[in-house]
This record gives sequence, C-alpha cells and structure tokens, in this order.
Amino acid sequence: MSAADTAYRVIDRVRVGWNRFWFTPAPVTTLTVIRTLLGFTVFCWGLSVLPDLRTFYFQDGLMPTPSYADHRLGLLQWFTSDAAVVVVFVAMMLGAVALMAGRFVRVAAPVVWITLISLELDNTSVLNAGDNLLRIWAVYFAIFALLTPSRFLDVPLWGRRGVDGAQPFPVGPTWLLRVMQLQLTVIYPATVVAKLDGDTWREGTAAIYALGLTDFERFWVPDVVRENLVLGNLMTWWTIGLELALPFLLWTKRTRWAGIILGIGMHAGFDYTMRLGFFLWAMTMGYLSFVRPDETARPLRRLAALRWRSPPEVAAPDPPPVEPSAIVGGTPDATAEELVRA
Repeated sequence: MSAADTAYRVIDRVRVGWNRFWFTPAPVTTLTVIRTLLGFTVFCWGLSVLPDLRTFYFQDGLMPTPSYADHRLGLLQWFTSDAAVVVVFVAMMLGAVALMAGRFVRVAAPVVWITLISLELDNTSVLNAGDNLLRIWAVYFAIFALLTPSRFLDVPLWGRRGVDGAQPFPVGPTWLLRVMQLQLTVIYPATVVAKLDGDTWREGTAAIYALGLTDFERFWVPDVVRENLVLGNLMTWWTIGLELALPFLLWTKRTRWAGIILGIGMHAGFDYTMRLGFFLWAMTMGYLSFVRPDETARPLRRLAALRWRSPPEVAAPDPPPVEPSAIVGGTPDATAEELVRA
C-alpha cells in the first residue's frame, strides 16, 4: 500500500468520524426537552425582572445611558426609549411561550435571543454567571433554528399527533447537542483555572467564605457546616476535584450518568445554599445534552400516548418497520426503539 493510499484512508476515516459525531440523525426528543426548558427558563427570568423593569432599564432607572462595549449587541443601544424596553420585553416573553409550546420555533428562537441579549447587556450590573450561560444557550438555539427545517423544531413536549403511522417525535439533525456538550465541557477546566488563581481556593477555605455570606444565603445551613474548617476544606477541594473529573465522566460511556447526576447534584447544592438566580436551570440544560435521545424518548412517548391516546375500543396501529438503510438516511418517521434495534 502506497503512502498516498494510506493518507487517503486516514482522511476518509476522519471524514466519516466527523460526520458521525456531528450529523448522525436521531429522534428530536432531547432537543425538545431542552427547547422547552429554555423557553420556560427565559419566561421565568422575565417574570423575575418584571417588578424591577423600570428600575433596571427605563430612562429614570439605575442606568439611563448604559455604555456598550464594541463587542456587545442589543436593540436597546439603538432604540433607547422606555416604550422600546416594553416592546423588547413583551417580544421576549411571547417568544419564550412559543418555545415552550413548540410553535413557530424558527422565528421564536431568534426573537428570544436578540431580546434576551438586549435586556441583559443593557444593564450588566444585575447579571450573574447563570444569566450569561442562558444567553449562550439562546444564541446556539437561535442559530440551530435558522438552519433546521421547522418539522424538526415545532414539536411540543408531548409530541405531534401521528397520522397514518407517523411517530410523535421525528428523526432529524441534532448537532446542537454536540455544541452544548462541548460548551459544558469547556466550562469546568476554565473555571478551575480561574478558581486556583485565588488564595481561598488554594487554601481550601473558599466554601466557608461563600457560606459565610449571610446576605447571599438562600436556605438555612447548619452552623457546623458553615463554620467547620475540616468540612470547609473537604467541600472546597471536592468541588475542584469534581469539576476536573466531570469532563471525563460525561464523555465516558460507563460513567456518563454518574457525571450527569453528580454535576446536577453539585449545582443543586450551590443553588440551595446561595442565591444564584437561574444558574442551576442553565447548567441543567447543558447536562441534558448528554442524555441520549432514545433515553428521553421513553418518558416522552408515554406522555405522547397519554396526550394522543385513542378511544379504548380502537387499538393503535403498530408503527411500520424501518430498515437500517432508511435510518442512516434520516427517515423522519423512525422511532427511538427502531434506532436501537437497528
């Protein structure tokens, strides 16, 4: 075998692996769950700022003339009136409802992104890391929605009612899940590097310091946990160790679910002890991207059966068999179970 043949085979394997990683079609179940949670989170975020909308964004508020950096983008840097703030806010809430309902997603996703980023960047002093990550998920989903046919987007959480054997959740592109997986993977090593730059993390006292911020406290924490130096050291270094391990746990087949549970559990602990806004919700979306579509298909198909069930005397027809070759081609009516059998 010549060197040219060897190089060609290597390049072909890389091409096949690249396409398999990014573009293998799968049921849109996991994407549907993430899209619904994204819409719900943005809607709740809007409700949380609604009482202070005037204080945060109006001309007589805290920052009547926000200074935009060159890299920032937002409608409110061009439309500065109070009426524009209200229009942007209402459009964001309507877009969030559309994402939750699975209707007009190809329009709603970009609307949610541009309106959310307009409000967040108009007053960055009230944001935290959860708001920043929510903005990242919104832009990813907006790009995905613009590049994806509506039949794979406009799917409610309970699925679409099947017609002539069609399944409630079609098989389609899911490359957005890979983007979210990589984003979540990058977050943790970058966070560890930033943390180790501080003395409290290297000394093992960061957890005690955080728990000592009583104005930041969400729920009650026992004094033995708040003040014990040994527990404080353990919690500090456990956080560092887990954040270093999570990328490996999540990308390893046997430990994937352990990584999902440990990661969400860690952030749930943060959210219990500290007021972190929607940080837990935003991180949960990232972890959901590691749940395989066939795993989310099981509970969602049960929900679809409850929503679209036929009268008791009429038996639902069995779905037609799908050939493996059809699955590779991305047949939109293939089910998760058929994908597994193939």
